[in-house]
Amino acid sequence: MKTILFATDFSRAANKAIHIATQIAIKQEARLVLYHSYRFMNTYDDNYGYPIDVVKRITDRKLNDLKKRILAKAEKPAEIILCNKHGFVMDTIKEPIDEFGVDLIVISSVGDTPLEAGYFGSIATEMLDKLNVPMLLLPPKYRRTTIENAVMAVDLKKPIDARALDKAVYFLRDLDTIVDVVYVAKTDEELKSEEVKEAGLKLRELLKNVPHTFQTIVGNKQVNEINGFVKKRKAQLLITFPKLHTFFEKFFLQGNTRRLVFEIDVPLLAIK
Repeated sequence: MKTILFATDFSRAANKAIHIATQIAIKQEARLVLYHSYRFMNTYDDNYGYPIDVVKRITDRKLNDLKKRILAKAEKPAEIILCNKHGFVMDTIKEPIDEFGVDLIVISSVGDTPLEAGYFGSIATEMLDKLNVPMLLLPPKYRRTTIENAVMAVDLKKPIDARALDKAVYFLRDLDTIVDVVYVAKTDEELKSEEVKEAGLKLRELLKNVPHTFQTIVGNKQVNEINGFVKKRKAQLLITFPKLHTFFEKFFLQGNTRRLVFEIDVPLLAIK
């Protein structure tokens, strides 16, 4: 992992999340891109409707101030790149992703209004649907800056994406993180099926170079079971592999990863 992009809206939640992004960048010796998108209707300091050139200058100043705060607290030097673009986030973020070869996006999951984001969605969950870059989503109240143990939620009924799993493996190895792998089966019959047993053996082989345990749970409510397992293991990170859904599924069903974004109390790493 060489380049990490931290997307900020300068909210309180984003200001807290930047410390985790910085620690990950330092530990992996990666450069950190501080990214913000601005528009003419951006509000700064309780004022509304600044001309676009004024908004650009304010954004430049805020990014520079953020960089200074990071460097003042960082234990080791960090390479930091400042980047801002005019436009909506989803219309502009792909440009720095391609320009800097971003390996990981870090973002606060719901900003300063988690209840509102839970009802109407957020930029973070929109990115989950539309971007193929691994994303680390940080809950607004999360305080820790280190990740020592993680939970990886897998679906053994779906084909294992070796490339996505490799990304998780590199992330865990670089951070020296222990992982508890968990699979939630709907029934005992499903858990005992040959398909699931073979997939479990294949997964453990792929994870042979990462310290891990493998757990299975039977339950109908996957999100609740995973959330409970994370709390039981006192994990500091949850790793998921969200699947692409059809438009119909997106409209009528809320994916488990999207639900976890709003219900989990620890950072969530989504890898596609």
